[in-house]
Amino acid sequence: MASPPLAKGKASSLMAEFEASSSHRSLAKLRDLDPTAILLLFTPVMVPAGYLKDQQRASDEDAQVDSKAPISSVSRAALLTTDPFEMLGIALSKQHSRVRHVPYVPSVGFTDTHDHFLENAHAVLVVSCEPTISAGASPGADLEVTLAKQAEFVGCVATELEESGRQVPMVNLSFGGDEWENQVPTYSRIWVGEKYDAESVVNVVKLVFDRRD
Repeated sequence: MASPPLAKGKASSLMAEFEASSSHRSLAKLRDLDPTAILLLFTPVMVPAGYLKDQQRASDEDAQVDSKAPISSVSRAALLTTDPFEMLGIALSKQHSRVRHVPYVPSVGFTDTHDHFLENAHAVLVVSCEPTISAGASPGADLEVTLAKQAEFVGCVATELEESGRQVPMVNLSFGGDEWENQVPTYSRIWVGEKYDAESVVNVVKLVFDRRD
């Protein structure tokens, strides 16, 4: 029997890739969560690459609708009134009501607070990403350290789950360069795009919950 044609779009392309990989097993378990189960979302405390441009574009579009006056640039501070990853948490909660969004500071690492939430989780999503680099700045060693610290956090989560003996599905959602290597073999890493913005959030939700519309 021939395979059904895939729907067009980035989300469908992502799903096609991951259904052929080991990550699909974790996604399959996650998609089968009981409505009362807790989906835990760990996200880094930082401004992810792509976020500010996306927010600036949305702000400019709103200004065009609301006023015919010239559009002025919105400051970086004004665009950062909330956690950038709150957008992802809200989008996930529209598909599964029991989402617990817990930030982590890469330089601090895995803490007792994270462990407490992990003990009660039935599925885990851990976000890692490349940070926004200021104009004119060179990423250099700081970027490597930031990425390494996030990978270390993901590894700690995977180790804690493995040592607990519970069969809790875990997926690492990675935004940024797709050249990051799996440093811990016990978790599934999924590259979900070069930048974090409204479009990528929609695609992540479609991927996680198998929405092909």
